[in-house]
Amino acid sequence: MIALRHPWLLLVAVPLVIWAWRVIYRWGIPASRPASALARHSSHWIPVLLALALGLAAAGPEWRSQLRGLAPVVDFAVVMDGSSSMRIFDRPDEDRWHAARRTLAQFVLGRPDDRFALILFSAHPVTLSPLTSDHTRLLRMLARLDLDSRDDGTAIGSALMTAVRRLEDSPARSRVILLLTDGVQNRGRVTPQEAAEEAQRNGIRIHAVAMGTDGESLVPLEGGGFARLRVEVDHTTLQQVAHLTGGESFSAEDPGGLARSLAAVDQLEKTLLPVDPPSEGHPLALWCLLAAACLALPLAIDLAFKRGRRRPAWVEEP
Repeated sequence: MIALRHPWLLLVAVPLVIWAWRVIYRWGIPASRPASALARHSSHWIPVLLALALGLAAAGPEWRSQLRGLAPVVDFAVVMDGSSSMRIFDRPDEDRWHAARRTLAQFVLGRPDDRFALILFSAHPVTLSPLTSDHTRLLRMLARLDLDSRDDGTAIGSALMTAVRRLEDSPARSRVILLLTDGVQNRGRVTPQEAAEEAQRNGIRIHAVAMGTDGESLVPLEGGGFARLRVEVDHTTLQQVAHLTGGESFSAEDPGGLARSLAAVDQLEKTLLPVDPPSEGHPLALWCLLAAACLALPLAIDLAFKRGRRRPAWVEEP
């Protein structure tokens, strides 16, 4: 079907059409009043059609065609903890950061019709990707993503509030925040509970995954070797945040537990809802401009022939 990207710009065509209809102009016969029906009708309608073509081109017409499959039934905002504790090895061969990226990539690949936003946080949240259905680009970004320990901390509340802002204008009927963290909030002015209340007001669910266990763990140092770091996971707060919004809270003590947690989220968000199918637009403004050029050509030729000539007497008549 045909839709207009900027329909209000059609108002531009209204004064143009009125002027084109009322303007004293006849083309084709410069010395006498047009006698043939073709000359009389074209003298009125060509300027009018030219004005309509230009106004329609300004409104941005496009042909919308349906895309394959269903519209995204779920919009996800993935909130990933990027603090230094994510370098902890829960298994000898993989730290929490790489495990989170790997299992999250598998989760995205398993939901090809959904849209995802990606938010990384430590002391401050950063939106790395707005809502997108371009999973190839998202996975490429996820693969290149690395931790930066210069601005360390854990601002869970601020990150959740950023995710709410990314989802509050989403037209999807199911909107979900997926929180992956292994710590306790120690930065930021917004508490997780305040962010959860804002998510609840907007009808957004939060699924929280607590990664790792409490206690001392080994963290690799940049110069080599390991250091012992004591980490606490605020399971109570994560459970409150999730349950307040109708979501679930999971505990993932190792990469295997993280994979099971994301599989559980995948099952919770498998409900197919009746939504409008997605579509993409193919611009038609170029064709409108082409039509306007074809209509303007005879007028331009006529004006070129009449240039310098006196207006005939019949033009002055009422």
